[in-house]
Amino acid sequence: GISSAGNVKEFQEAGATIVGIGSALVGMNTKEIAEYFQVLSKDLEKSTENAEKLVRYDIDMGFESVSLVSNKKITDDICILTFDRKINIKAGQFVFLWIPGLGEKPFSALTDDPFQLAVINLGEFTEALMHIEPGVEAYVRGPYGTAVSPEKGARICAVAGGTGLAAVWQIARDFGNTEIFFGARSKDRLYFIDETEAVSDLSIATDDGSFGHQGVITELLRQRLSELSEEQLENLTFYNCGPAPMVHAAEAVQREYCKPEQIHNAIDYLTKCGVGICGACDAPDGRRLCVDGPFLDAADL
Repeated sequence: GISSAGNVKEFQEAGATIVGIGSALVGMNTKEIAEYFQVLSKDLEKSTENAEKLVRYDIDMGFESVSLVSNKKITDDICILTFDRKINIKAGQFVFLWIPGLGEKPFSALTDDPFQLAVINLGEFTEALMHIEPGVEAYVRGPYGTAVSPEKGARICAVAGGTGLAAVWQIARDFGNTEIFFGARSKDRLYFIDETEAVSDLSIATDDGSFGHQGVITELLRQRLSELSEEQLENLTFYNCGPAPMVHAAEAVQREYCKPEQIHNAIDYLTKCGVGICGACDAPDGRRLCVDGPFLDAADL
């Protein structure tokens, strides 16, 4: 592939008038790609070779094997898979799980040690995961995405629905000083409650009132934010993860009390490659979930 000014000149000398650059951009976020092309342009102008130094040769697309230890059914369409090893992943990142003959899909890790996934049945592959049994060999690649980095001393406020809890639990564990607002349709769809209470101040809402507040989770969120002083509101950092309607509703409430720069959203856009090349996970503003996210700054939307 083409990664340097020298490569470009070789193609031009061979008669090329258009040069495409693809694999050299693996793993680069939007800002890094812009920087790469700026440097490449200067290289072509000044006959230097600096652009290739920015290429991410460290990106690993290889798989590591894991074995399923347990498949805990929460409901008919929710399960927690526990595997036999630890994975190295930072809060906010994600991995791909591949089972030969069944398929591959990206997931936030519910826990890293042992490696656990929360799965909701949304299609053919996740339907198959509902029924796999202990001993099944699977493969993991990653982690991918940009780890979260809340400012030191910030009070973290996370809003989660569905498997979105998996994306925010490790944030609470690793950074502390966290409130989590977890919403579900009913009590039987709640999971990992004791573990979440151990690392955060947890508030729960169910649509039918079978557990916690009856209603949507944004009602609890609004109530909590209305109780805070201006200074406390300015110290908040929000992480929202779950179904798109819930994330948008949470952001709307948060914008009433805080600045967009304090809000970070993760929505499940279709992610395929994990390294920013295929473009399947483009957000509406063009950022790619797998390298610019999965948590995207609301201020940039």
